[in-house]
Order: sequence, then structure tokens, then C-alpha cells
Amino acid sequence: MELPLLPKSRQRWISHLHSKRHRDRERCFLAEGIRTLSELLASTYRARFAVCTEETAREHRTIVEGFIKRGVPCYVTDGQTLARLAQTTSPQGMLAVVEYPEPEPSSIPEGSVVALDGINDPGNAGTIVRTALWFGYAAVVFGQESVDRYHPKFVRATMGALFHLQLIEAPIETIMQQVSASHRIIGTCTSNGIPLAAYTAPLQPHVLVIGSEAHGLSPSVRSLVHDCVTIEGQGSFDSLNAAVAAAIVMYHLASKA
Repeated sequence: MELPLLPKSRQRWISHLHSKRHRDRERCFLAEGIRTLSELLASTYRARFAVCTEETAREHRTIVEGFIKRGVPCYVTDGQTLARLAQTTSPQGMLAVVEYPEPEPSSIPEGSVVALDGINDPGNAGTIVRTALWFGYAAVVFGQESVDRYHPKFVRATMGALFHLQLIEAPIETIMQQVSASHRIIGTCTSNGIPLAAYTAPLQPHVLVIGSEAHGLSPSVRSLVHDCVTIEGQGSFDSLNAAVAAAIVMYHLASKA
């Protein structure tokens, strides 16, 4: 399979997508890696074009053919150029430019939802999204001060999970007020909450709000929470990693439902 070389103009265009301003203007973001692009092909998201090395095109021919069958242009380039465009030391030989979903979600679906309150680490946010998909959540809300939902590091950390649930950028307070009557709103806190082991999962859908490790839930968000839960530990450390705490709470809510 012979693919055309990646033009210089497209290289410059990809580089611009490292900036949120350009991503929002072009309504496109970068996705990279074999697993991520496999999940992209299994989703309703649309790729603008894909880029890979010749070696990757040979080893993962089915992925390349999957893009071609969808009418997505595919290009080849060398590994050094691809690593520079992907801004990573290990891009796995393939990336794609992906269009923002249309229409953009503006309200949460009927099922349970995770909301990120000040989670600005892309790795933590990506892990939370992967965990949310595993436990059957329908959407993840990105509140103010949380990571950009199409940041390249965040997209990598989701391992393609972002393609299978709604990602919503909105003030968490607005979302909480919209669903207060239909969803139980559960927040995580480091102390003075209901011990998680004693907490019974609600029968109706819920919004699970994860606060930042440094500051916890913001005051405006905490005032709208129905139940605050605390993970009780045995050690002396002051807090858990946000993604770890989210996973523990999600598991508890799933097992007690």
C-alpha cells in the first residue's frame, strides 16, 4: 500500500493544533496511538486525515484501510517528524486530526455523569474518563479550571475512551442546578463526609463530582452537593490522587447499586 507523503502545509496545520485557540478555531484536535485510533474507527467521530510511518502502515494495515474506507486521506512521514508533530517521545507511529463532534452537547444525558471540578492534570482527567466509561457513565463534565477536553496529553491518557461518551464543557454549578431534581449529586471530600463504606448508592442517576487534590470541591459547587462522601484510609497521608479516589468511589457506587 503506497500512501502520499505528508505535505509541509499539513505539518504546519497539525502543529497549530497544539494550541487550544487553534483547536477551537479549526474545531479539530489530535489523537495518536494505535489503541486510540482503533477506538476512533469504532466511534461516530470523524477524522479529517491520518498520518503514519511506513512501518506502522505495514504493521497496522487494517487501521489504515479502515480510514481509507471512510474516505479519510492518509499520509506517510518519517518517525522523527511524527514525534515532533505529536509532541511525544512515543507516538506509536500514527496520529489523526479529528473533528469536534456535531452538535456539541449542551446538556447531560439521562444516565449518571462524572463532573470534574478543577481537575487540571491531563493524565488524571484522562484516567477518570477511562474509568467512567468502564463503570458505565454516560458523560463527563469539564468545569472551569479543569483541563481542556481536547488537550493532546488528555486525549492520549483516555486511550480512546473519550470517543464513547459525551464530553461537556460547562460550569458545573449550571449543570447541577439543571439536574438537581432528577439526579443525586455526590461530591468527594477529604474529611467530614459520609464514610464511603457506609454510603448507599442512590436508586436514581447521579452526578459524581471530583474535586482537585489541592483544593477539593470549590465552595460554589459544594453548596449544591446533596451528599459528600469521604474515603477513609489507614495511613497518615493527607489525600489520595484524584483519579484513584474517583475510581474507588465509582467502584463503590457500582457495587452498591
